Amino acid sequence: MDPVHKRQVDDKVSGGAPLLPEDVAFLGESDDLSWLGRLAHTRRTARYANRVTFVIGGEAPAGETPAPGTSPAESLKAFALARLSAADDAHVVASLAVHGAPLAQLALNFGADDLVCPADADRDDVLNLIWDAGLQPVERTPDHTVITEHPPPTPLADRRKTPQNIWT
Repeated sequence: MDPVHKRQVDDKVSGGAPLLPEDVAFLGESDDLSWLGRLAHTRRTARYANRVTFVIGGEAPAGETPAPGTSPAESLKAFALARLSAADDAHVVASLAVHGAPLAQLALNFGADDLVCPADADRDDVLNLIWDAGLQPVERTPDHTVITEHPPPTPLADRRKTPQNIWT
């Protein structure tokens, strides 16, 4: 991997500049998943801050949800590339039904800004999944109308002030 091109892409993402098709192709060749995730998270955060919208009982629109890869790493790479190649107003959607809760939660830090949940999903579980990713849940309708803007996550240091009582 060309370190000069890598630095140029890094600078473009940090500066909010659009990526060229050759930049996206270059990113697709990268095996550095942590770098791709950081770039995608930077781009997502610049657009949506720490907010993640979610809908229970909705379906992900075609083209907004990366298909599951043959491995979790390939799926996360697909989310990162989707975010880095998407227009500023485009949503990158993770689906609990398609990707499963652990991968969908990781996808939120790899560029996904929206979470689609099956109709039988438990709202509290979805809220905790988003909070545990360090993000603020915003419940929406299928047409993206905000229903409830939930509070931001409690900082981890505050959540763990009292040790968990696991032996009772």
